[in-house]
Amino acid sequence: MKERARPKLGDYQRKRRPEATNEPFGGEVPASSSEGTLVGAFVVHLHDATRRHYDLRLEVGGALASFAVPRGLSLDPDEKLLAVKTEDHPIEYLDFEDVIPAKQYGAGPMIAWDRGVVTYLEGPAEEEIANGKIHVELRGLKLRGRYALVKLAKSAKGDDWLLFKKADEHASKERNIAEELPRSVLSGLTVEELPHSERISEALVERAHARGATRLTTRTTRDLFAPERSPLVTPRRKTVVLPRTAGGWLYDADLDGVRILAVRDGDVVSLRLWPANGVAQSIEDFYPDVVRALRALPCKRVVIDGELVAFDASGHPSSKLLAQRVERVAKLDTHRATTLTPVMLIAKDVLALGDADVRPLPLDARRALLAELLPAIGFVRAAPPLEGALATILALCAELGVTSVVAKKKASPYSVDPKNTAWVSVDSGAAPASRVTIDHLAQGAAAVHRHVNVTNRAKVFWPDEGYTKGDLCDYYASIAEVILPHLAARPVILVRYPDGIAGKNFYQWNVPPGMPPWVRTLSVGAPGDEQKRGFLLEDASTLLYIANLACIPLHILACRLPKLDQADFFTVDFDVKQSSLAHAVTLAKRLHEHLDAIGLPSFAKTSGQSGLHVIVPLGEGQSFTTARALADLLGKLLVEEFPELATMERVVARRGERVYVDTGQTGQTRAIVAPYSVRAVAGATVSTPLTWDEVEPSLDPRDYTIRTVPARVAKLGDPMRTLLEISPDVARAVERLGERVGRSA
Repeated sequence: MKERARPKLGDYQRKRRPEATNEPFGGEVPASSSEGTLVGAFVVHLHDATRRHYDLRLEVGGALASFAVPRGLSLDPDEKLLAVKTEDHPIEYLDFEDVIPAKQYGAGPMIAWDRGVVTYLEGPAEEEIANGKIHVELRGLKLRGRYALVKLAKSAKGDDWLLFKKADEHASKERNIAEELPRSVLSGLTVEELPHSERISEALVERAHARGATRLTTRTTRDLFAPERSPLVTPRRKTVVLPRTAGGWLYDADLDGVRILAVRDGDVVSLRLWPANGVAQSIEDFYPDVVRALRALPCKRVVIDGELVAFDASGHPSSKLLAQRVERVAKLDTHRATTLTPVMLIAKDVLALGDADVRPLPLDARRALLAELLPAIGFVRAAPPLEGALATILALCAELGVTSVVAKKKASPYSVDPKNTAWVSVDSGAAPASRVTIDHLAQGAAAVHRHVNVTNRAKVFWPDEGYTKGDLCDYYASIAEVILPHLAARPVILVRYPDGIAGKNFYQWNVPPGMPPWVRTLSVGAPGDEQKRGFLLEDASTLLYIANLACIPLHILACRLPKLDQADFFTVDFDVKQSSLAHAVTLAKRLHEHLDAIGLPSFAKTSGQSGLHVIVPLGEGQSFTTARALADLLGKLLVEEFPELATMERVVARRGERVYVDTGQTGQTRAIVAPYSVRAVAGATVSTPLTWDEVEPSLDPRDYTIRTVPARVAKLGDPMRTLLEISPDVARAVERLGERVGRSA
């Protein structure tokens, strides 16, 4: 038997630059199990690059075997399509949909045309690829049934295959599925519309205003629909007598699912249970596929009232599958759970679009907006209203296993008043299975574990010491308790070193595609500037996720949410590249004395390289102008006192052998390396907080490394732990500093 084909990401990574492309860059491919890949996920992309084509990508051993299909997909068994095997793609590409930037490999828009489950019918995928014959069953949102890929023996490069549909109940000679269903299963956009998604969203919001929507008065959707302000209550079910025609009513099937409020604000998505006890619980950790689809919608601010539903193989809604889904995620098997048990959000109402509050609009107008926003086939889709005679509707629901339908007044505004909702029973003896599901999820949601799979642990990041990527991840995991308070609610700038400190590196402001749904983000940028979407590092799982992206140093800004225009500390950086640490110690201790005298506390830390940092907390309400002015005044005071030791000269050649007192590290776009951040230098040194007693001429920053700092923290704790709790009298300190500067003059 031929050796199994193992996916490799080397070709994929060589063709792309991680700092330039918005595609997932991928990590180490995990080893295949002894059985190989029998069942996995698949995605079909429609890619409008130099030539428009489809890409069929099949999960194989932790990556995606990819085939470019120039002529598109067909349901006709007699049609043989050329499929060119391209480089394997990272598994994160299952979630990718975006416009690849100009001048990059594959530049152009790419939509996720279909997603689903692939089953290999004649042995593990690795063996089938090696043998040149792949027989699969696809269960996607669009493609269903059996397909075959056969390698052409006379292919010049050995990459040409034939793709064709096998004859089964899903085959058709009449249907052109590519033309019939052109839209993304994530965003609902066509590949032509994707580059213009913002314009499409703006037009939809304008239509909402034209139909009578009011304007939201809060800055963020989350402010209006926070859990404590959630308008959702649990209405009591009641049976009503409706006219046979019921022209003023709209019907929805009760799909045995979980009713939720879905809130998207930028890249931040929350899914909240309909609160049975007045408490809205967030459950987005269980449904990353739904979160991913909500993030892909063209409208970046949206609030949807809907139902999470799992469908069985026959297309019937199943509360049992929903329960299985929760159990699998709770067991840290999220990828397998989302692959084998996909969940849809069936949207039945919309409360907000962009800055439009659409709750005052009639229900039928709100439903029309939903139909314009959401795809007909996708992970988030608008509920199709049931129409026709009530008896026919009830008979159809009974045939599909639906226990009841919900009747709603078409002219009603959004309301939680039970008088506007009425259940019509199909089988009065049926138990409300969805209630059991809700209770189960409510108990499981709080206990979910966020799992991060650290890849490529053995890759050497520090060649001289032999420290690995695994060592880096273990370090950040071990000191999470002390570093996270310094990162929480604060913009963080990442620097990634995919090949360790000797390789290329790049800054990452914006979060990459394919991040887990529990990773929180924030928008960063001065007014009028381009907004960047950065990470919020507020828990140990996100910190480990960042470390697994090969992020070595973490840089922070001197501001915190919600007031990103205000500084809560300033930094004085003593740069000793042309001087000595002993001189920096002298200056830092003198600065400490000045700060004590004017009533400002201060904290020292090593820079993690050769210098020292002094951080001065300001509390809330200080402008960056005030913070920078304070730093500058103190720096000038030191230079006047120690002209032979200190300088604020920016031109390196003019500094001589003096310490550079850098007071320019505080600003809305200026960052400082975070306390306990590792540095990408020999020795794997750490920017380590110190007690002032430790700031002595004998201090050696090389003593503080990823090997020594965890033990130090375990013994001493964090000398900077009170930094964020202090609220000094800054106005009085400025007054005292003025007096001190005056006396020195």
